[in-house]
Amino acid sequence: MAHLNKSKQRLIMALAIALSLACGIYIAYHMRRPSQPGGTYESMQGWQPIGGRWSAQGSMYSNSNYGRGDMLIAPHSQGTNYRISADIRFDLLFPETHYGDAGLVIRTTDPQQGVDSYQGYYAGLRADDQVVILGRASFDWHELKAVRLNSPVSVGSWYHLDFTVHGCDIAVAVAPISGGPSTQLNFHDAHCLTEGVAGLRSFYAQASWRNVEVTPN
Repeated sequence: MAHLNKSKQRLIMALAIALSLACGIYIAYHMRRPSQPGGTYESMQGWQPIGGRWSAQGSMYSNSNYGRGDMLIAPHSQGTNYRISADIRFDLLFPETHYGDAGLVIRTTDPQQGVDSYQGYYAGLRADDQVVILGRASFDWHELKAVRLNSPVSVGSWYHLDFTVHGCDIAVAVAPISGGPSTQLNFHDAHCLTEGVAGLRSFYAQASWRNVEVTPN
């Protein structure tokens, strides 16, 4: 009987060790694998404002501030290869010059208040010269590419912006909601930023966003 009890004890101990190892492997795998964001955003809950005067009405977000790079960050969207998309509308441009832009950020880290005070990519609509722009911020600004819009933007109209990163390849697509030709921008960043969160951003413009989605690709 004593021999049987010792055998049972050894069996229980072996099973416990095996279970602990399996749990350790599972946790290590999920900690090391690239994070994949996903979800729709339909309220201010879960967002982190970086400057600006942000408000929500249903699933529409608005910034009524003429801020120099105000952002609304989705902290739980941390990821590597993913896309953020939204409908964007200019509500009011800088009165004297109509200068300003509004768009989306992706793979963003360390966002702070101030002009270009973050690391990440930004794609947006710039009304002054009617282009879609792509840039990289590293606590300063580097415009990577600008493409003339096939459908001009104007105050009060909605435009769908789709912003995708996969590896070091970046793609941006813009299309007017009311119909009209779309615009494509593609860029390869040889020394790309690899990971970060997504969000909304405006610069010297009052703007609104709706139908915000973050999905892995």
